Amino acid sequence: MKLCAVVIFCVFFGIAFSQDSSFVLLPKDSVSVVKDSIVGNTLDTTSIDTTFSAISIDSAFNTFFIDTAFTDSAKIKPGLHFFVSAGLQFINFKEGSTFQAFLNAEHEKYDYPPLKQDFETVNLAFPISAGIIWQFSDVHSLGLGVIFLYDNESVILTDWQGETHNFKYTLQSFPIFVEYRLLISPNLISLKNNDYFSLFLRYYWLLPHSEINSSWGSAKADFEPLGNGYGIFLGYRFWEWEGLSVFGEMGFLSLDAKSSTKNGILNSWNLGGISVLIRAMF
Repeated sequence: MKLCAVVIFCVFFGIAFSQDSSFVLLPKDSVSVVKDSIVGNTLDTTSIDTTFSAISIDSAFNTFFIDTAFTDSAKIKPGLHFFVSAGLQFINFKEGSTFQAFLNAEHEKYDYPPLKQDFETVNLAFPISAGIIWQFSDVHSLGLGVIFLYDNESVILTDWQGETHNFKYTLQSFPIFVEYRLLISPNLISLKNNDYFSLFLRYYWLLPHSEINSSWGSAKADFEPLGNGYGIFLGYRFWEWEGLSVFGEMGFLSLDAKSSTKNGILNSWNLGGISVLIRAMF
């Protein structure tokens, strides 16, 4: 499955990179040349008032190329860029039911009062990331980044003597990822001039010290040469100033971890889910 994901990622990159050049936006000078050519041909083949014709054609060009005319200021300069991001992730951690079962067993084992605090059913994390981007054309870029993801879930049980007992489990991971970004032309989809959408495809590997620790044991994720998962995100650049661009992104990722730890608390788990983040690139 991971090998298939790698192949699909490479095929998509090849198709996107080899797409027709008409997808690339025309610079202002090209627009002017085409505009002047059409204006000239129109004036040569019509006998209507030249002033009226020029105004009509100029108005038509302004309407048709308005997105293209403003894209020069929206382009990210070619070369190397750096980025940092912070976000919110709803982790699809189905294995959380295992820890809830352990907690229920503790409650029954020590004969706690009927009321008890359960683990949250939704795991929420605030991942941060940083990396570099190689912008090699107006449409395409490649990136490399690393993420730190941490989520601690804890509860407190109070026994009949009034003593408190803490139980917890912690999710910790250090995914590294490669990224391909494809610009979606403002002529196809846009909310306002100078801003545009991008499609992000990412592939992840889990670095050492990606692990689960709990009151009942721990498990360390193994390094998988073929990778641990993928992500698909839609981004929108909503603000830019000189060399700084700020993106908002939302998407889905799948991040599988397997552990060969002897007597580990889990053999496998998934840290994927829905993610929303803000990225600053400079």
